Amino acid sequence: MTTKLPIYLIVALISACFAVSCNDDSNDPVEAAGSYSNTAVTSFSLQKDDSVAANLDSVFFSIDLVGSRIFNADSLPVGTDISKLLVKLGTSQASSCDITFRIPETTRDTTINLIESPNDSINFSEGPVKMVVTSYDGAARRTYSVSVNVHKHRPDTLKWDEMASSALPSTLVSPKKQKTVYFKDEAYCFTADGAKASLSRSAAPFTGTWTSTSIILPEGADINSIEAAGDAVYMIDGNGVLHTSADGINWTATTDKMNHIYGGYGSVLLGARHDTDGWKHVTYPASSETAVPDGCPVSGTSTLVGYETKWSTTPMAITIGGRDTEGRLTGEAWVYDGKIWGQLSTTGIDRMEGVSLFPYMTLRTNEKNWKVTERSTLIALGGLSETQSLSKTVYVSYDFGITWSKAETYLQLPSEMAAFQSAQALIFDTTLPVSRVTAPIENWECPYIYLFGGYNQDGRLLNELRRGVINRFTFKPIY
Repeated sequence: MTTKLPIYLIVALISACFAVSCNDDSNDPVEAAGSYSNTAVTSFSLQKDDSVAANLDSVFFSIDLVGSRIFNADSLPVGTDISKLLVKLGTSQASSCDITFRIPETTRDTTINLIESPNDSINFSEGPVKMVVTSYDGAARRTYSVSVNVHKHRPDTLKWDEMASSALPSTLVSPKKQKTVYFKDEAYCFTADGAKASLSRSAAPFTGTWTSTSIILPEGADINSIEAAGDAVYMIDGNGVLHTSADGINWTATTDKMNHIYGGYGSVLLGARHDTDGWKHVTYPASSETAVPDGCPVSGTSTLVGYETKWSTTPMAITIGGRDTEGRLTGEAWVYDGKIWGQLSTTGIDRMEGVSLFPYMTLRTNEKNWKVTERSTLIALGGLSETQSLSKTVYVSYDFGITWSKAETYLQLPSEMAAFQSAQALIFDTTLPVSRVTAPIENWECPYIYLFGGYNQDGRLLNELRRGVINRFTFKPIY
């Protein structure tokens, strides 16, 4: 059977053979190129040392024979001390493995033979170290660059990029009200200043490209009530009359009334209406009406978020926070399953209204094997409490809204970010390119969070569009 080699390997082999023939009278080993059988590193790992990191011996190292590199693609946690590490090395037919590194706290280098001194520690904190592998017969050698990578910043931190902040997209100079919804695969950002209104649309907020136009809203329109469902957007006016639009520009009054809009459940709009005989849950198009259960919020709720679980045969829609029919604040999560409303949470957040709710992915590292996995997460942030104080606490639920807890420190809002209520958080995947193409990955999708507006403690609009993302999602994927 004939084996066909790539041209670059054939050239390398010819060069290697030529080099060997020219050095027949020399005992100096030749740098191996093209064929790695005698100088190949077959395995590389760190030895167990719990004082450095738990399960250090489970960290996976990639061995790139073509590029002569050995490295851990998934970096160790921030702050890991890599100045005195023991390694385990596997080779095919090596007579020596000489590794050169900087002696800690000096300006001098030293070289040890790992085969003869496998229990000598190595300093990787000064960057990549050089390892020269010499074949069993001493005729060939290969130089490897060995790196132990450590994260400079915690990779699972939720980072809000100040440089990416901008004013809300609008034709208005100083908008006073704002509401943004996800509609027809775009962000629809509505703004108003009392006399005028504007609609700005974008399918790619990351680019900063928006289509903005001046619009006329219905008289007495409550811009904060705008929600999307199916092929239309809806809002209510000061009299509770429901208005609908297919494009966000041209609005038509319906004969239905709602005092509060939760959001869309597929093509159905969910809301609540207050009649002489009490509060009722209603829909548009209209269907059967039911009395609002005790404790269920009818104002100040978060945007309704839809999701599916293996425990339910129908899609679910969840909201959190708000005020109930008695005007009491709640911090519980309520869901709609296509037929009825019910309280889902057993452990909620602090009692607030104007909470921002969105689905996202957070990361979990298994320290037994250092494998990083994504997990579905609901995130709630912002809001106004009973004492009229704004919250900056970020809450998370890892079980689709049943239990909530304060998020880990690395997911909390930065100190320089202003507190807010009634902002909208939308997720848009953005294609990030690799700055230097390394096959097979040329680009990947990164889920950015876009936080629109919100109001301060005095009810003044925060004219800001902020962008956030978990650091690791911006890293080039490993395959």
